[in-house]
Parts: sequence; C-alpha cells; structure tokens
Amino acid sequence: MDIEWAISKLKRYLNLCRAVKAAVPPGEYWSDRASPINDDAELMLSTVQRVLFQVDPANTNPLLPPNYSDSDTELRVRRALGALQDIEETNEHLAPEAPEFVADRLHPRVWGAAAVIWDTGEYRIAVGQAALALAMHLKARSKSKLSDRKLVQDVFSLDPPKPGGVRLQFPGERDDESWRSRQSGLHLLAQGTFAGIRNIAAHEDEPWPEQVALEFLAVLSVVARWSDETEAVEA
Repeated sequence: MDIEWAISKLKRYLNLCRAVKAAVPPGEYWSDRASPINDDAELMLSTVQRVLFQVDPANTNPLLPPNYSDSDTELRVRRALGALQDIEETNEHLAPEAPEFVADRLHPRVWGAAAVIWDTGEYRIAVGQAALALAMHLKARSKSKLSDRKLVQDVFSLDPPKPGGVRLQFPGERDDESWRSRQSGLHLLAQGTFAGIRNIAAHEDEPWPEQVALEFLAVLSVVARWSDETEAVEA
C-alpha cells in the first residue's frame, strides 16, 4: 500500500467532515453552503472505506457521509490515520527479533578467502574467491583434473569411483536410504552452487548487494561443511 497516498486521502476526508460542520450555522440542521462539501466527501467514501479495511480488516462497517456521520465514524478514520502515520516506527519496534548473520562463523575456508576482499565492497569478487578456494581444496583432496561444476559432479557422485579415480563420499552403507539421501543432497547442492554462484560470479560484471553475497557465502559454507564430513574413496 502507498502509505503517503492513503494518509493524504484520510486527511482530506477528515478535513471535508470538519468543513461540513463549520458550514452549518449554530443551531441550524443544514445549509446550502455545506451541500457541495458533503458531495465531495461522498465521492471519497468508497476509497476511504478501502483504506480502512487495509489498515484493519475487521473495520468493515460502512462509512456514512458527513451529513449522517456521528463521532464514531470520524474516530474510525482518525484511528486508521494514526496507525498509518506510525506504521514504519511500529513495524520497526514490534518486529520479531531476527538473528544476526555472523560472517566470520562461516566455514573458515569460505570466509577466509572472502574476507581478504570483503572490506573493499567488491562482494561478487569476494564470493568468487571463496568458491575458487573451495574448488581448489576439493581438487586437492580428490586429485582430480576437473574444475568447478564438473569437479563436484564427479567427486560427489553416488556411484563407486572409477579405476584411478576418487570420490568424496559420506561414511556409511551405500545401500542405506539415509546415506543415499545425504550424498545426493551434497551432490546436487554442490552442482547448483558452482553453476549458479561460482559461474555467475566469474562472468558477471554487475556488483552484488552485500546481503545477496552473504547468502551466497552461506550456501558455499554448507557445501564446505558437508564436504568435511566426507572421506576419500578410491577404486
């Protein structure tokens, strides 16, 4: 909802209500001077009613124009206006406490590579360096000549290693459903990470927002932690 627009509509309606009252002489029931003002207020009734409903869905009683209104009608509009004027402050102070993201508690291999560049504000490059550091670590463990997505596609495969090859697999029984689920999760997540994060970081030129980069580092950190639990399996 456009808060400023909604506030302006409610203020205008209240001003018209006051103007109608002011146009009626003391002791009189109505006046010709009040009629056109009341007509303007009637044109706003539908919009004002919708604004009130957006602020409070329980506020469904129909509004009456100023010539029929009582104090309760204007009170409902004033309450909605007050809620809108305070909405940003209210949301800030009543929002649930969110946990803070502590970057230096990510996997040390991931954050260690990113931290060197992080303070420069080049977040895309920092994430790319973290992904590269993780890839080099996996290459060293598996003695593989492959890189990035092809590397993790091969080394985290659920299949037994080929002659002369090495798989990085979780310990456990290969026929166990839980083992296959975990290994498949690592296999797929790592491929997505290198295809959707490492590859994009290397080929895009657009800067990344810090929050986006932190979320990407968190994904890399998960892959790194899971890979630490694997063991090198040779044919």
